[in-house]
Amino acid sequence: MAASRTIQVVALSICAALALTAAASAQGSKKISYEEAFKRCKAFMDKEKGSLGAGTTADANKSSRGAACMKKFGHRL
Repeated sequence: MAASRTIQVVALSICAALALTAAASAQGSKKISYEEAFKRCKAFMDKEKGSLGAGTTADANKSSRGAACMKKFGHRL
């Protein structure tokens, strides 16, 4: 009897810990709107504008960085 009671207590403790972790991670991964993500990524890209250089390679690089930024917020281009 004591062993089954211990197993129940351990199982409930593990379930409670997992439930709290899942609730915290669900709260932190709230998806922002496409417009808000675009605004944040545009500000980020404008801040880095000087480091990209000029030309076709810089344009491709800018597109790739912008797409990666949007993906970080859960959106696709």
